[in-house]
This record gives sequence, structure tokens and C-alpha cells, in this order.
Amino acid sequence: MKAIKKFIVLAAAAIGLSSCVGDLDLKPTDPRTLTAADFAKDPEDYMDRVMANVQMAFATYGANGNSPVAGFDGGMATFQRATFILEEIPTDEANWIATSDADYGQLQYGIPTASVKFIEGTYSRYIINVTFCNQFIQTVNDGYFNLDESLKPKADEYIRQCKILRSACYFYLVDCFGNVPYADENTAVGSIAPQLPREEIFTRVTQTLEDIVKEYEANPVEQRYGYVGVDVARALLVKFYLNAEVYTGTPAWDKCLAHSKAIIDRLKGPGFKGSGLANVYQQLFAVNNDQYTIGGSNAVNEIIWGIPQEMPNLLSWANGTFMVGGWLSASKPSDSWQCSFADYNVTDGWKCMTTRRQFVEKFDWNEATMATSPDDRVRDWKTSKDGFSPDAPALDQDNFGSNGYLPMKFTNWALDAEGKRDTDLSPVANNQNGIDYPVIRLAEIYLSAAEAILHGAGDKAEALTYVNYIRERALLSPWTSGELSLNSLQDERCRELYTENCRRTDLIRYGKYTSGYNWNWKNQVPGGADLPAHFNLYPLPSSIVYLGGYTQNPGY
Repeated sequence: MKAIKKFIVLAAAAIGLSSCVGDLDLKPTDPRTLTAADFAKDPEDYMDRVMANVQMAFATYGANGNSPVAGFDGGMATFQRATFILEEIPTDEANWIATSDADYGQLQYGIPTASVKFIEGTYSRYIINVTFCNQFIQTVNDGYFNLDESLKPKADEYIRQCKILRSACYFYLVDCFGNVPYADENTAVGSIAPQLPREEIFTRVTQTLEDIVKEYEANPVEQRYGYVGVDVARALLVKFYLNAEVYTGTPAWDKCLAHSKAIIDRLKGPGFKGSGLANVYQQLFAVNNDQYTIGGSNAVNEIIWGIPQEMPNLLSWANGTFMVGGWLSASKPSDSWQCSFADYNVTDGWKCMTTRRQFVEKFDWNEATMATSPDDRVRDWKTSKDGFSPDAPALDQDNFGSNGYLPMKFTNWALDAEGKRDTDLSPVANNQNGIDYPVIRLAEIYLSAAEAILHGAGDKAEALTYVNYIRERALLSPWTSGELSLNSLQDERCRELYTENCRRTDLIRYGKYTSGYNWNWKNQVPGGADLPAHFNLYPLPSSIVYLGGYTQNPGY
């Protein structure tokens, strides 16, 4: 029973499954009162609670709001925020101007070291979540929940969900760190997981997801809001296969397209031009964006996998809170720039981030000063029209306003069916908001399908249709066949998916991360400079290498 006790001790508050689709009920639990005997009293309830702890590991910090990583700030240790720092901060999409924060090292310049606290914390976040998923499966398989036959279908579904969530962690582990320790439900608790080659983990994880998809095809299960299912499994396969050549040396464009089209066929019908996309881009990043998630209240299900935030036990300093507060500061009358917390219906901002000129220049602008744009995706930005400069002569908070635009995408306003602010439905302004975080959207799947097609997997006319759904929703003119190329598609993907934890991965796949394309302050040079090629992988944390006897990535 040691394994189950170790697992339960981590669960201080949990989400329980409701019988109503779209509901998440909070069931706080004092872990000190739980014993093996409790499971026999109400096996289903306690299985729900333990599964809820798995879900919480992706939504917030840890039990009782504490950080799951010793010595690492709880807000930074949250799944979305940890991923954002490694995926976005070293790229052209975000400057980290709070340079006094030693936990980040020199990541804002694209320079990682094995001793950087944030790299260790992010790696640990992923491994902790993998462990939660594996221990839930082991707990079911070892019979500790005392389940009868009537509960077996539910347990089987939870096991599938744990495998999907574990696979998501391995996507980021393989993507960021390459050869990493691999553990599944067959790995003994307390053992040191073997470090496997990147391509072998790719093969194991994609096979797991393929098997899950087949199970869902044989026995369909309706995906509930806040949980994962067949579309998330397929979407993760799309991400793996899109990057297969990077991870394994062998491309898999045909598989990427096949799974993309399966998702598109399931979700198209309602929404913008029958594409399954929301009618207005901003609806996906507003406080009531939960309705556009699979299992939500709207027929449009563009958000394939969303991280819920609207319940007290799920609120964190990541997700929507981070994606609003991380950029903002309120101006004073003496400032040359103007920004108000009220613009985004919040009460606080941290003044930690701005964006870089090269990213801003990827959008169409109405003026040479890049003040206003016909692209609706920059509707809520702070630009030169508000006194901000697109340049960044110095990365520090003292120069806020003159060191980059604020590419605001998330807001704490509720939007109506036409994409307009609904003040009656909007919450009272606060400093910790309930905006769900879209991890994977259908728009990403359309763009991934188009990329696979342009690599020879399908018909270019179909790719053009997919991309023009994205452009026309953004109020831009549709492209002609001659305007669609791999290079133009790369920029469209940047414009559509900015700050959604794709950018570093995309740049590496395009061969433009370490060299071939520079941006301000890359490699600590104001105008940007190439990085060493081995920076395409992060180093394994030095403490992990030492404790596990693992092999460090080359160059570190």
C-alpha cells in the first residue's frame, strides 16, 4: 500500500466528476485522513478524487496551492506557465524584461544552462505530472480502489485519459530535452527510469496514442468539459508527427495530415463558414471562452484541449492570469505611454514581458508607425497608438513603454456571440482571473494540415482552403494559390498561434531557431545573433543528471 499512500498524500483538493456534462465539482479532501480502508467505503468517489488530482496537476500549482517543486515558485511551477517560459521567452514573440529574476537565467536571450532554476523546475513539473498519471493507472491495475465490474468502464476511461495526459508531458520533454527518462505504468514506484533515445520515446508515445484512438473508435466516449479524449489524443499525434523529422530524422507528413483531417471532420460544421472555428478570434481568449471548448455549452468546439480556471481550487498565477497580468502595467499621468488595468478588466499587472520588433513586423499595418492593423488578431494590443515603441534598446522594467509592444490576447471580459464585450456577464475586475487556457485549438490543426500538405502529403487547394479560414476570420483577404508557400504559412502560423506555446518548436522545425533568422536580443546582442546549434535542445538539469546517472545533452 505504500504506493497508493504516497499518491494520496499529494491530493489536498480535488475536482470530482459530475453527472452533468460540462460541470466540474470541487471536493476538497484532507489527505491525512485517507487510508486504504476509505476506498472500500466509496470506491467510485475516491477514484474520482484521485483522478481529479491528476487533472489539477495540469491546471494549478499543487496540493493546497503549494509548489510541487521544492524551492521553485508555485506560480512558475504551473504547467502552462512553465511551458510558456521555455517555448516563448527565448523567441521573437516575448521579451522577459524582469531581468533581475535569477530563476530565469539568460533565457530571454536564448541562452540556457544546466543550472538554471527555471529549466529544472519545468523539467520537474513534467516528470511530476507523468508520475501522477502512472500512479493512478498502477492504483487501478493493482486493485486498490476495490472496483466492481460496474465501475470498470469508468476506470478504463480514466486510464486512457491518464495516458493522453502523460503523452502530452512527453511531447514537451522530447521536444525540449531530447533523450529523457521514460516511465510508464510498468515502471516500479521508486525506481530510476531509464534514459531512452528521443526517437524511441517518440515511437512508444505515438503508439500509445494510436492505440487509444483505436479504442475510442471502437467504443466512442463523449468528452466532458475539462477532461481529454479522442480529439486530444489525435491532436497530440498531429503535434508529434508534425515534428517527426526533428525528433526521429524521418518525416511523417502523411500521418500528420490523416489525424488532422480526422479532427477537422469531427469538429467542422458550426462556426465560421462551417469550419468549426469560433466566429471571432477574441472569443477564444475571453473569460467565457470555456463555452468554445469540447464539452462546453457552445456548438463550436475550437478549443480541443483547454485548462479550466473558473473554480477557486483551480485558480493559479498561470494560464489566463499570467497571460494578462504578465504583460501589463498601469501608466501614470507623467508616462509617455498609456495603459490601464481597466482595459482588460483586471486590478493588477506585473510588467514582466513585452514583444520584439521582428514579431510585430510579421503583421500587416495601416501605417509605417505600426499603430493600427487590419488584422483583427491585434485588436487588443498596446502599440505606438498608445505611446509604446516596437524597439527594445534595453530589457528592463524601468524602460517599460519604450521597449516593446504589449501583444495582448487574453482579456478578463466576457464576449457575446458577436465578439463584443458583455459587461453584464463579465466578472468584477480582479487580479487572479478565471480565463481558461487553450492548449490546442482547431486552428492549429488546420495550419498543421496545411503544412503537411505543402510537404507533399495532399492537395494544395485543400491547404489553401484551410489557411484562408484562418485569414478571413482575422478579417484579412484570402490568399491565392501563388501566395501560399511554406514561408508564408510559417508567418501565418506565427500570427495565429502567438504566445500559445508553439513558437520555439516551430522555429526549430523551420530551421530558423539557432540560425537563419534573428531577432532583437537573441544571443544577448541588441540586433540579434546566431546561437550555437546545440541550443536546439535544452540541457537536462544538472541535479537530475547527477542523481539519475543520466547522459547530458551535447554541448552542456
